[in-house]
Amino acid sequence: MTTLHKVRRVGLAAAQAFVQGRKGIVLDVMVPEHFEQRHIPGAVQACVHEVVFCDAVAALAPDRSVPVLVYGAGAGSLDGRMAAEKLLRLGHADVRWFAGGLEAWCIAGLPLEGSAPHVRPDAHPPVLMPDGRYVLDTAASRIRWTGRNDNGAHTGVVNCAAGALNFSDGRAQGGLRIDMRTIRDEDLSDDALRPVLEAHLASDDFFFVSLFPEAALEGMVLTPLPGATATTPNYHLTGLFSLRGVRRKLGLNVAVRRIGDADGPGGLALAGHMDLDRTRWGVLYGSARFFRHLGYHRVDDAISLDFRLVYAPATGG
Repeated sequence: MTTLHKVRRVGLAAAQAFVQGRKGIVLDVMVPEHFEQRHIPGAVQACVHEVVFCDAVAALAPDRSVPVLVYGAGAGSLDGRMAAEKLLRLGHADVRWFAGGLEAWCIAGLPLEGSAPHVRPDAHPPVLMPDGRYVLDTAASRIRWTGRNDNGAHTGVVNCAAGALNFSDGRAQGGLRIDMRTIRDEDLSDDALRPVLEAHLASDDFFFVSLFPEAALEGMVLTPLPGATATTPNYHLTGLFSLRGVRRKLGLNVAVRRIGDADGPGGLALAGHMDLDRTRWGVLYGSARFFRHLGYHRVDDAISLDFRLVYAPATGG
């Protein structure tokens, strides 16, 4: 059971009557910067996405017998309903959810308060990278790996060596180089065992870094994904991935986000996750597909990669 009572859903007319009749507290549960711009007259604000939401409501509405009209963005947004359910669980006796929210209020042409009441900001503006060249910030970029076996897993990092992206009309092309000599373990606390594992990974058993010191993603192309949201991957990445001297096609969905100064040139972060079948690139150690009677030397074929690549606008020519 999520609530003590069923959420009471009200329409525009009932919400308008509640506001005009000052029958209780009108609670806007969106982010404070949006509330500052535009809100229903007389409303107070507590962001439902904040971990202190319940404490904020307790300060705004200490008397739980007072009726509360809750509203969020409107159709397709669960903020208002989620807030109403939280209030019911807190013990508020009369909680009314205005399901149409601020959107229905605005469409009806009803009055608003705020610093910019007639501005209707895009809830999730699409990520549009300005045309130009972006250079990888190797110090800010991270690639994290996870390898697994019967006894658990090892995790660590490997550093980027260089990379760049050229954006034009929403698409991008570029490349990435990875310094395999920097592969490091981070889960082993034993200072004696860690270098043994790292040497094993660098050896010809795994990545043979003395002969193949770099991995590379060549011919990298980023293509926008239709229908992407602000919290889902919004680009499809393709390219030729070179590891241990073997080149294979690679494709996955990634999230490209603008970072830095929203009003300036800014930069971008490219983040994603993938499970890489290492055997496709000739990394065969411990794979039961290629060896029998491995005993405790079995190692899962898949290596998980989590990465966040940070790029800055190129300067100069």
